[in-house]
Amino acid sequence: MNKLITAALLLCSIATIAQEKYTITGTIAGKTEGNKVYLYKNDYAEDVKVDSSVIKKGKFKFVGSVPSPMYYRVVIDRTPKGKESSPRNWTSTHFYLENSPITIEGHIDSISTYYYTPQKKAAMVRGSKTEDEYTAFKESLKEKRVQIAALDKEYMEKYHLPTMDGIYNTEEGIRLTKAMEPLAKDIKAATFEYIHSNPASIVAYDQARMNFLGMFVELTEEEITDLQQIIKKGWYGTERYTSFMELSERAKMTALHTKYQDFELLTPEGGKARISSLVPNGEYCMLEFWASWCGPCRGEIPHLVKINEKYKDSGFKIISISIDEKDEHWKKAMEEEKMTWTQLNDPNGFKGEISQAYNIQGIPFAILLDPEGRIVDFNMRGAKLDAALLDIYGF
Repeated sequence: MNKLITAALLLCSIATIAQEKYTITGTIAGKTEGNKVYLYKNDYAEDVKVDSSVIKKGKFKFVGSVPSPMYYRVVIDRTPKGKESSPRNWTSTHFYLENSPITIEGHIDSISTYYYTPQKKAAMVRGSKTEDEYTAFKESLKEKRVQIAALDKEYMEKYHLPTMDGIYNTEEGIRLTKAMEPLAKDIKAATFEYIHSNPASIVAYDQARMNFLGMFVELTEEEITDLQQIIKKGWYGTERYTSFMELSERAKMTALHTKYQDFELLTPEGGKARISSLVPNGEYCMLEFWASWCGPCRGEIPHLVKINEKYKDSGFKIISISIDEKDEHWKKAMEEEKMTWTQLNDPNGFKGEISQAYNIQGIPFAILLDPEGRIVDFNMRGAKLDAALLDIYGF
């Protein structure tokens, strides 16, 4: 009798394991015969290819298992035969993969491309409860995101594009920047509320983790600690918890309201100076990272020239930090752009200590500091800088 019970339990166990699999069935309309399909694990820093298939008679299939729901991506490669595969010819469908029967449907000519194209739409994904949860979360924020997108489009048309011709519609730029601020704050508050309410959800976990994956840690140290406590409730003892704590602890070094990090850098005269010897006491200051080879940086410099002229007598100071690796390129660009304010250089580029400390992954990168040397805000470009200085100085 005991042997029968043991055998029955073993069979149940095997059946349970067999059920813990995903099956992705794709149905893609249009000219797709023979196109390769790839399944990637979306690991933020680098996608990891885990499987491949080929479309036959409009269909493809993947079978496998995941230890828990994870964010994945299905790519259809439309690169013409005989040509080298390129992301320009890829479609891209992101979704949360879990161990369940999942279907993906769409037309090859309308599915979202690897590089963002407004008129393309994501393929229809069904069968993943986690993806349904994520879709519902995104839908709850859709109205405000649409409003921000519309304002951002107007900002590009009325402020950013004219600056390329030397026209600065500053009042319009400030108006649009300030109109986006409350919407962004509402989205942040709603996201935090969602994370608080769903500590064990992988969707909530990913939303919390997203705060630490970009260049800008737009949270205070208290807000980071709050997220750590929430994630601990749902993920303590897991690899995800360990990863989250490593990222979030590092983020505290550049959190809002923390003091800037000090480094010794090169001066145009060939000497060395610490940032702390140049940051003014009791005044607002901006650390602005750039390079001679960076087009957007060079495009922003005429605006900084205007800002410097307008506010230098009020105590505001710009400290530009080049990450040019060649001294002659740095000095030539300074002369060409008439950068008369304080200049420093780290010839180690993105691998330099200061770039690593501030997690600088791209430039221009600008940090506004308050009179105590604490970080006020990041990404101080264009009318966002104008708006901040208007609030500070009243003109």
